[in-house]
Amino acid sequence: MTSMKSLKSVLLAATAALAIAACGDSSTELASPGNEGPNPGTGGDGGNGGGDGGGDGGGSTGDCPTGTTGVTVGSQTHCRLSGTITSDITLTEGNLYQLSGKVVIGVDAGAEGNAGAGDPATLTIEPGVTIYGATKSDVLVISRGSKIEADGNSGDPIVFTSGLDLGLASALGISNTRPSYSGPALEEPFTAEWGGIVINGRASINTCNGSGICEAEGEGDSGLYGGNDDADSSGSMKYVQVKYAGNPITADDELNGIAFQGVGSGTELDYIHVHNGADDGVEFFGGTANIKHLVITGADDDSLDWTQGWRGKAQYVLIMQNSNQPNSDQGIEADNFGDGMDFTPRARPLLSNMTIIGAGDKSIGDIGMLLRAGTGARIWNTVVTNFGEECLDIDDAPTYANRDNATTGITIQSTFLACTSGNFDNGAEDGDLESWFLGQSNNKVGTSSLSGFINGTQENAVVATNVRSVNTFFDNAGYAGAVRSAATADNWTLGWSYGINDAAGCPDGTTAEGDDACVLEGTLTENVRLIAGFDYILKGKVVVGEDIGGNGNSPSATAAQATLTIDAGVTVMGEDKQSYLVVSRGSKLVSNGTKSSPVTFTSVNDATANLDTDTSLWGGLVINGRAPINTCNGSGICEAEGEGDSGLYGGNVSDDDSGQILYTVVKYAGNPITADDELNGVAFQGVGSGTTVDYLQVHNGADDAVEFFGGTVNAKHLVLTGADDDSLDWTQGWRGKVQYAVIVQNPNQPNSDQGIEADNFGDGMDFTPRARPFLSNITLYGAGDSSIGDIGILLRAGTGARIWNTVAANFGEECLDIDDAPTYANRDNVNSGITIQSTLLGCVDSGNFDDGAEDADLEAWFLGQSNNVAADTGTVLVAPAGGGKNFITSQSAVTATNVSAVDSFFDNTDFIGAVKNDAGDWTKGWTVWLHQ
Repeated sequence: MTSMKSLKSVLLAATAALAIAACGDSSTELASPGNEGPNPGTGGDGGNGGGDGGGDGGGSTGDCPTGTTGVTVGSQTHCRLSGTITSDITLTEGNLYQLSGKVVIGVDAGAEGNAGAGDPATLTIEPGVTIYGATKSDVLVISRGSKIEADGNSGDPIVFTSGLDLGLASALGISNTRPSYSGPALEEPFTAEWGGIVINGRASINTCNGSGICEAEGEGDSGLYGGNDDADSSGSMKYVQVKYAGNPITADDELNGIAFQGVGSGTELDYIHVHNGADDGVEFFGGTANIKHLVITGADDDSLDWTQGWRGKAQYVLIMQNSNQPNSDQGIEADNFGDGMDFTPRARPLLSNMTIIGAGDKSIGDIGMLLRAGTGARIWNTVVTNFGEECLDIDDAPTYANRDNATTGITIQSTFLACTSGNFDNGAEDGDLESWFLGQSNNKVGTSSLSGFINGTQENAVVATNVRSVNTFFDNAGYAGAVRSAATADNWTLGWSYGINDAAGCPDGTTAEGDDACVLEGTLTENVRLIAGFDYILKGKVVVGEDIGGNGNSPSATAAQATLTIDAGVTVMGEDKQSYLVVSRGSKLVSNGTKSSPVTFTSVNDATANLDTDTSLWGGLVINGRAPINTCNGSGICEAEGEGDSGLYGGNVSDDDSGQILYTVVKYAGNPITADDELNGVAFQGVGSGTTVDYLQVHNGADDAVEFFGGTVNAKHLVLTGADDDSLDWTQGWRGKVQYAVIVQNPNQPNSDQGIEADNFGDGMDFTPRARPFLSNITLYGAGDSSIGDIGILLRAGTGARIWNTVAANFGEECLDIDDAPTYANRDNVNSGITIQSTLLGCVDSGNFDDGAEDADLEAWFLGQSNNVAADTGTVLVAPAGGGKNFITSQSAVTATNVSAVDSFFDNTDFIGAVKNDAGDWTKGWTVWLHQ
């Protein structure tokens, strides 16, 4: 789960509110992540350290335009706007502009545009211009009938900010109220440093309940708005930043970052970023205004708020909360009208391609989308994650009464909710909310794979709705969420927004080595995000976070937790066998690979390594969790010390979350230090079921490819190839689930042993909790060499197991062996024993079953279970078209079991083995070696 706390380092944003010079340079992002970050101005920044920074923060290099007044600020001349401006005015580049008090553009032209006292005007602002307010009383208001034409561009956005942001406190003679701060821009605590922007239009609002031409008085003494022209134009705002604005005067009278009050659809709004706005980031008070490419970060109350019958449209909306804004509330807070929940025209905006990310802090009391007070809405292609309360809540009886109305109600489709705190409110009125949501087209709940705000595998797997077929305002984006990928062509936030993309140079938490390598070493006590564009090198044992202990009820209050996030396409390289990555209890690894751009863990010698023969070139990956293990035989909270000096693991949190591993390839890992002290390709040590593992390959791992030391973690789509000992190993009471695993041995690894080697616990074969994983759709293909001494499936040391829809073939000894008296004594226990069904064994040359004395009934026992077959002729596994290794099931004589009826983790498949056929080959496009 991505939190704004995580984003403190994970997003690697600019670490200061940079100065803005007279030429209009601002803290904008000019290039893709990993290349070039925020563009500093030439003046002083002044804010983040609490002082005045560079002093002047910019100045004037040209004459102040007509309608403004030159004023001395420090040693510079700035151009002041004040009072009511009744003539057209253009703010030219080359000056710094100051708002003094309430600045009103034009005199109100009335609800019908014909008020006798009306005197409309147009404020034109050139690209690159900066306008600042010194105090909360400094606000810009566009009157009805007047216009703002603020058209920046991607390289030169227009910036509205505060005098404090520019380091002008002393020069302006105002108190510097900024606390000392040196963190990322997205976590800045600064807000309400000037009054904000209000645009008043003549589109309809609903406060009169459809009776006549309706108008209202704006909050903060911002003038009248509303009227009868839904196509009204208040001008345009394009490529605009609004920072640190708003004024919560009273609880019921508040200026926002931007307030669109009765603004009509003729207004053009595109590429607008509101940062740290108070009260709300953006609020629509009725009207019909539409917007594209909206970023709202760090709102001090709600991020996107609407009321009074807003019926506009929005596409590409990115919302991120800030954990340093304690008053942050909803991502979206939506009303029809609080004083008349059924008033008309009813609010029903059309919204698509939103990503809404919470601060992840329940004390903030936030909800992702709160739809209430009778509002309607049509929402498509949206991602909501990491809110402290829930992702979705619908409130108030009139909202529910109208919810399913086809023309005024609420529709949510192609939307992904991923809030670990709970996706839905569970109040009495919300009883059917989850089933209602999941009953609409293409909606799903799950675990977020966002890298910062960039879509990952889970988000891009949502089936998108073509909203252009609904309304031509929309693009047919073809994906859910605001930003599909980090590619320059996809990331529309690049070049003009503030603080949300990555700065140039190695990420925080790493150190530069050479031109394009970044080193990780020691213990990471802050969140780190590895962005594309660099090579990352592990030097020695690298530990993510400090151990918080195994007791979920009393974790360490002093240990530093951390999250290591790895973006798609990133390669992390171990320097030598002593270099490995450990994730401590309470911390997380978030490996966000995609099919086209997997994350790769490998050796610094990868370029010269041999996929057939090399192994143990670096130490591997260890994840320590707080889920139960059985080395204490059920006595108290049990923990153990990991092999290879990899730290403590185990605890009492069965659903513990150690992060997620998606489309990740681990090559040449492991370190068999001694016979009893070995690092594997990946070791899951006491890892809990809250962890997500999907599409993981471990190639040429030593000692084992993957070993589960207790815990409850589940996995789908494993590819374990070329292991130098066992491919899939478990012990210490592992009770997770696996579906779709391809296991292929490598005849060039002479130490290869079992396909599956499974223990309950070697030092206590009946210890509890007893190992009993659920496995389905497993393919095991051996090296076919008896000198390697390998067994397909070896179940021993008291383990239980439930195995379905599996194929094993070509092992040098036998396909199936069960060892040890305690294993046999427990084998037929219905609650903790061994079940194997819908399984095909095809070890034709070596024999399918061990023939030891204790195994005398093994063949009969196996064939006595449902749908099992022991083949004595023919090939049961074949290579895909075009060559490669044998892992596709060639026989369909075995009847598959519907394991989804056993546990909802599993998909219902109609085939055995991991891959049904070429068309269904999910290993293509991201794995190594398997198709060679």
